[in-house]
Amino acid sequence: MKKYLGFISILSLILILGACSGNNESEGETTEESTEETTDNQEESTEEESDGSMYEIGDTAEIESFEWEVPYQVTVNSFDQAQEYDGNSLDSLVSNAGDSHFLGIVNMTVKNIADEPIVIGEYVYPNMVKGGSSGGEQYVYDLSEEDVSQELQPDEEATIDLVYILSEYGDNEHFELTFEQMSPNETAFRLPLE
Repeated sequence: MKKYLGFISILSLILILGACSGNNESEGETTEESTEETTDNQEESTEEESDGSMYEIGDTAEIESFEWEVPYQVTVNSFDQAQEYDGNSLDSLVSNAGDSHFLGIVNMTVKNIADEPIVIGEYVYPNMVKGGSSGGEQYVYDLSEEDVSQELQPDEEATIDLVYILSEYGDNEHFELTFEQMSPNETAFRLPLE
């Protein structure tokens, strides 16, 4: 067994070194060509964004969990701004909440399109970001625990609420509900402010 592990380790090391030290045949590429490619890529990216990679309320997106490779569908039904949710006031959740703070309540339907059961909160974990920024807020687990703890069988769906503590400032006119953030599967819904 130790021989096999040693052999696999050496083989892996050789493959890694070979990949890292590969010939760079494109050394003759000029800065002008590189700049041209970058500009082309930026134009393609802008075109993709305007072609609908950003979903709107009412749209259904098919998403695959990057970590678990499990597909699911999400439809954002509504986005409400309130000072209270299910008997819990904003002030009870945030001490010193300012006038610009509010609860962002996302009502969405999650459908399991995988071949195996999924627990919503283990696979579906969206962040709320201010329009055009990165990072984001996570939902208030205590207010959404019952919803995200549901197990969905294949082809089963559930409509749930996720509650976020948000603040409105500056010129942001919308928030984005982002699934699989910072992964190749990143998917976002545009949520306009009222």
